[in-house]
Amino acid sequence: MESEVAEEFCDVLWAPYDHTAQGEAFDNDTPEARILVKGGFGSGKTSWLVGKCLKLSSVNGAEIDGLFVVPKLDHWEETIVETIKSVDKNGRRWFLEDHQFHTKKERTSFRFQWEGGGDWVVRSAMTRIVGKNAGWVGADEPGLNAYKAYKDMVARLRNPAAALRQLVLAGTPEGLNWLSELFNEEAQAPGALPYFVYTLDTRENTELMQAHPGYVTDILRNSTEQEAAAYVAGQFSNLAGVLVYQFDRKRHYVEGLEFRPDLPLRLSFDFNVDPMACTIGQQIPGRYGPEAHFLDAVIQNNSWTPETCAEIIRRYGREASAQAFGFRGSRGWPGGAICYGDATGNARTPNSNKSNWQWIKELLGPEFPTFKIHESVTRGFNPPENARTDAVNVLLGNGLGQTRLFVRKRLGPLGVSQDPCYPLVRSFEQTIKAPGTTQIHKPAGETHTHPSDAGGYWIAAEFPVLRPSIVSGASFANIDGL
Repeated sequence: MESEVAEEFCDVLWAPYDHTAQGEAFDNDTPEARILVKGGFGSGKTSWLVGKCLKLSSVNGAEIDGLFVVPKLDHWEETIVETIKSVDKNGRRWFLEDHQFHTKKERTSFRFQWEGGGDWVVRSAMTRIVGKNAGWVGADEPGLNAYKAYKDMVARLRNPAAALRQLVLAGTPEGLNWLSELFNEEAQAPGALPYFVYTLDTRENTELMQAHPGYVTDILRNSTEQEAAAYVAGQFSNLAGVLVYQFDRKRHYVEGLEFRPDLPLRLSFDFNVDPMACTIGQQIPGRYGPEAHFLDAVIQNNSWTPETCAEIIRRYGREASAQAFGFRGSRGWPGGAICYGDATGNARTPNSNKSNWQWIKELLGPEFPTFKIHESVTRGFNPPENARTDAVNVLLGNGLGQTRLFVRKRLGPLGVSQDPCYPLVRSFEQTIKAPGTTQIHKPAGETHTHPSDAGGYWIAAEFPVLRPSIVSGASFANIDGL
């Protein structure tokens, strides 16, 4: 990227484009910041990372070591060192000449030494990251790593002598994983840690486009829409498979939704131990008919039905309602409660001689002025999975562009981590179809499908998809009266 010499950190030719996300991320000197630059293939994210780490190394001084983390150790020599040695169109090095740096192999790491700043200790995310305290931390392709590696990096970022302690990451979005959880718009809530995310689009790399005009076209030709969003536009996107739900966070996860005390709570259960899930919503009159508002949820790990019921009582039972509405003698939420869920919960549980639904009836029933278990449960009928997911998708958006399903957004001081409905949002976003089928993919050990399964029982019972039928023997002509 042609620019003036970036004298503030070292004598190199490279500097970020002015007035771009790359430049803003490079210039961000917020103390203790965690900075992610995500971008498509060839967008310039690795060059940014090398330049940013040289800057941090220079600013913090020759006595302060930094930590640089790669997915595997060979990534250091194959990608990062090659970037350091990269040249412009005239054959000049963008970063450092050979005589300006030295890399030596140690037992489980590399040590990068250069003339302009402190050493870089290079470690693989596949091993435990321990050692001396670092003044700054950088990582390439963090989305390929386990969350444990990120926690290790944060733990090493604690050299008190560092002038600018930052953790900087660069990579291509690798699906909806821990990285997308930490670096998203909801993470920027007031009081949250200083997280910053910048997005680079491959098409904005003008030098690449001039040198290889067909580069992006080749990627798009061989990519799905979700892959194109990640590998060109640099967006977090589901890469695991075909999504079950047509959920759009900007459209369906909204602020301003409130409970109406005069309407019943809709409690919908999916029975698992890890996690046990209950969504709490209401049916609210809307512009296009009744709307499903998911307003709260009880989603607990290592839990079972009595514990979930206890939490519902704590929030909406007799004592909670008396305190909330200022009257005595009430039996819980004024509008009462209606329960939905997996009808197989009528069987006895391994922990008790009572079934899940017997626990719900005995524990929740006395807490509400009116209490009902929906007939879909009492009849022991579970809707087919496709009928349940279709009903949810129609409410998310029908052919007329009408939306009738919303999830309440409540951000606390620590962002989405304090929103009880956020696991439902992630469930809608991450649930995919099993390869070659229309069924939900549920590999052993997965947990993210449970919240959307729970909510789907309510939607299927109250908002079933009604397919039109054709009258036998009728023709278009006689239907129209012609």
